[in-house]
Amino acid sequence: MYNYNPKDKPFIYSLSYFPPLYRRWREWIDFISPPELFLLSDKEILERFSYSSLIQEFIIFKRKISWEDLWEKLVKKDYKLTTLWDEEYPPLLKEIKNPPLFLTYRGNIIGKRYIAIVGTRRPTQYGIKISEYFSRELVKYGFIIVSGLAYGIDTYAHKGALEGGGRTYGILGSSLDFIYPSGNRILAERIVENGALISEYPLGTRPTRYTFPQRNRIISGISEGVFVIEAGEKSGALITASFALNEGREVFAVPGRIIDERSKGTNKLIQEGAKMVLDIIDILEEFHIPFIYKPKRDVILTEDEKKVLQFLNFNPIFIEDLMIKLNMDISRLMFIIVSLQAKGLVEEFPGNRYGRRSDNL
Repeated sequence: MYNYNPKDKPFIYSLSYFPPLYRRWREWIDFISPPELFLLSDKEILERFSYSSLIQEFIIFKRKISWEDLWEKLVKKDYKLTTLWDEEYPPLLKEIKNPPLFLTYRGNIIGKRYIAIVGTRRPTQYGIKISEYFSRELVKYGFIIVSGLAYGIDTYAHKGALEGGGRTYGILGSSLDFIYPSGNRILAERIVENGALISEYPLGTRPTRYTFPQRNRIISGISEGVFVIEAGEKSGALITASFALNEGREVFAVPGRIIDERSKGTNKLIQEGAKMVLDIIDILEEFHIPFIYKPKRDVILTEDEKKVLQFLNFNPIFIEDLMIKLNMDISRLMFIIVSLQAKGLVEEFPGNRYGRRSDNL
């Protein structure tokens, strides 16, 4: 039985540079420890293993590298490392089927509540507003927003959390020294100051088609639930949602127009049982968190304005559809809309659509 010692960290980390053995750690860790792999003689190591061909490859690898040098490079960059046995390792991540043996990180990974917000890299203006709004609001209830630092919904989820004065985690599909996409480097530094950048990969690991799906399991694994805002049928966000379902976590989705490719994935999730989200209350009630209404300003509304607001939420509606619902002529309706815009309660969206301002929902 393996008895972990924090002094084992350099060996655990160095082993990750030899993935064939590192990924099979559950098979051998109870009869040979990570330090022993590097410190025992070649003969002693071979005697411990039945799959000797793999071990022979490892022995060749071990002769070519210096575990001390690999560890020193990590330490010099002031990156931190936590293992599966350490207290600061995210507790929910320990419960998944295949947790990373270690995480490297910058920032602070101590927290209590986590929710992932993910989606397409090519969001609509609607998706951007929704992503920022929910992130900004959820941090007020103590949630740390977890996402993947990708362009699109991920980016705005991180930004919303920061704008709301909360914390956010950026989970990378690369090592900490390869921020991807490079256009989010400034955002990444902001995240370090108010959360953490996290990776399961050793230094020098570039993102690949393999690493991104693996990254998604960490996004899901850390979180109590996964909230998908906009996603096509082949979006990587659906992989994250699938991991969540398999691990018994909550899955939430925002409905979208059935003709919009970026909503087909989220609509399908709802059709298959994900909870449809129309307001933050829909998320809070799943975690038994009471909703606290905090009006931002005192606004006096006419009866007509109240009537129009009843049909408006953060899902923009075409002005023609609003006319039909209210049985109101266009000139009168537009007069009311303009008044509500002046009061900061309603905004116009592309395509002659209107909805409530996201900061006044």
